[in-house]
Amino acid sequence: MRRSTLRLLLVVALSMGLFPAVAQAEEPGTHSENMSYVKNLPYAPDNGGNGNFGTDIEFGKVGGRQYAFAGSYRNGLQIVDITDPREATIAAVYDCGVTQGDVQVFKRADLPGRTFVTYTSDTYGDGTSTCYQEAAALGFSVQKSATRGKNGTFIADVTDPLNPTTVSFVEVPKGSHNQTVHPSGRFLYTSNSDLITSVGTQAIEIYDITDFAAPRLAKTLALPPRPGLGTESHDITFNASGTRAYSAALSQGVIIDTTSPADPSIVASFLDPAINVWHQSDPFTMTDPATGAKRDFLIVEDEVAGAIGTGQCPNGGVHIYDITGANERNPVKIGYWNIDELRPTDSVTDSCTAHVFDIHEDEAIMTIAFYNGGVRVVDISGLMGISLGNTEITGAGMEEIGFYRTNGADSWSAKTPKISGNGDFYLFGNDINRGLDIYKFTADRPKSKSKGQWKSPKKAEADALATPRVALSAETAPFCLLPQ
Repeated sequence: MRRSTLRLLLVVALSMGLFPAVAQAEEPGTHSENMSYVKNLPYAPDNGGNGNFGTDIEFGKVGGRQYAFAGSYRNGLQIVDITDPREATIAAVYDCGVTQGDVQVFKRADLPGRTFVTYTSDTYGDGTSTCYQEAAALGFSVQKSATRGKNGTFIADVTDPLNPTTVSFVEVPKGSHNQTVHPSGRFLYTSNSDLITSVGTQAIEIYDITDFAAPRLAKTLALPPRPGLGTESHDITFNASGTRAYSAALSQGVIIDTTSPADPSIVASFLDPAINVWHQSDPFTMTDPATGAKRDFLIVEDEVAGAIGTGQCPNGGVHIYDITGANERNPVKIGYWNIDELRPTDSVTDSCTAHVFDIHEDEAIMTIAFYNGGVRVVDISGLMGISLGNTEITGAGMEEIGFYRTNGADSWSAKTPKISGNGDFYLFGNDINRGLDIYKFTADRPKSKSKGQWKSPKKAEADALATPRVALSAETAPFCLLPQ
């Protein structure tokens, strides 16, 4: 049959409804030209949850396939096969009915071939869910009552991603809001994120998890008391070698010498009046291509008011410090960046503040979630040219190059496992309202029309001090600080 005749028959068949026409999926939101929408994977409700409520996300390659490990409130750890992101599917769920669901993937040199994840319970745990049952079977004391479980961090073996299995439980009396495993895989640093009303020592608890069957408290690292929201650590990030840790401790930044991970010590504690809530603090190093000189930086994210809904965009952004050499003991602020999207949020109860981000050092790219502000891709290469001190800066040290905001977005985290050689990548946004959203960033397409707003340290501080702040207390703090 000639092709023209075949085309004619197909057109007639479609017009008569003999074959269903395949409709082009409508883009669910607004975006830059270089970002497109791939798909959404909602999370089924479980353990009394309402479905979805995505939180943190991490990645791991297991058995030759790429997986995303996506946390949630109550609905368990979603184990998603993203080997081909366009065909991504939820391969399994680690049934763990907890609130917070901070996750980290790690390996151990003394346990070759095995892959593990940590998963946190802060203030609530469904003691009847599988993770509690498995931990109890291993001999751990995990029950508060017949149905409520204790708080802390679960460790699961995901070497077979389709059959995740609990191998340990680290009880943390104040709860484990976030946790970070040292690169050795042998020590777990806990951030409980309690407010200033917290009873007892304000500290980071370091647990030796060398023996999964018997984790033990190795040290309690007291943090300097500071005025403000609180002194407890909210989040900790290690450098690649494991010799330093960086804590965003609600009202301060803390740099920690972890050369001996069982016996860390504080290198520096520093304040910034422009930051409302220290939420995440990540280091990275950049090299000047012309001179070969290296500079060490620290990006700190400000989750203004702990993500209380204020009804407008934007709220908190990110603050950047030079910590090269002697600056490590007294970090030098070089600038501030935020999205430039002045608008009301989709709902008066929505937040539009910076949240969980990730840095790809080699590509000089940061990906970051902004709750109702969606997900953003930011070029940080310009930081290398920013001078030190209080000089007013012209130009931008950081520039938004891509964004996607789905309708009703409430994006908690935005990360990618890798960026290809041509700059393309798939971005994974774990969303409170939607579950897992997958996007495609195409480097050779037009960038965001807005680069965001870059401010000098002086300007950022002046603007912050002139902006009314929402007062927080143990009664009014939102779920990110005190999950229910």
